[in-house]
Amino acid sequence: MPTLTGQTIAEAQGAVRALLDRTLAGSGLTSNEYVALRVADARRVDDLAGFLAGQRQLGLGPAGAAELVDGLRKRGLLCEDAITPAGTELFAQVDARVNATTARLYDAMDADDLATAQRVLTDVIARAAELSRAGS
Repeated sequence: MPTLTGQTIAEAQGAVRALLDRTLAGSGLTSNEYVALRVADARRVDDLAGFLAGQRQLGLGPAGAAELVDGLRKRGLLCEDAITPAGTELFAQVDARVNATTARLYDAMDADDLATAQRVLTDVIARAAELSRAGS
């Protein structure tokens, strides 16, 4: 029996997502909106809604992703698929809170263990993608 299972990964993802939701409370952003602004802030994506729909961990299909992006546009946080100055300001404020929470989450963990976890999870992602492409 493997010591690392899909159940463990799913529970960890759920716990971190719940922590993110708690950190975002009162900010005016949902976790998916925060992710969308993070993507728009970090890089130019020609089709932000399409990119977000392809991120399975967000649980958005094409219609949900389009609705999310449209909502951010209507609030003046995105223009086309680029972050606006208002979006940049809100994102910076919220991101500082998220970074502080993230630091507290990982602070008590051994740096070598975190590096190992990062390598293992990166390998899990790559291997899952390989198996998906192979039709397994």
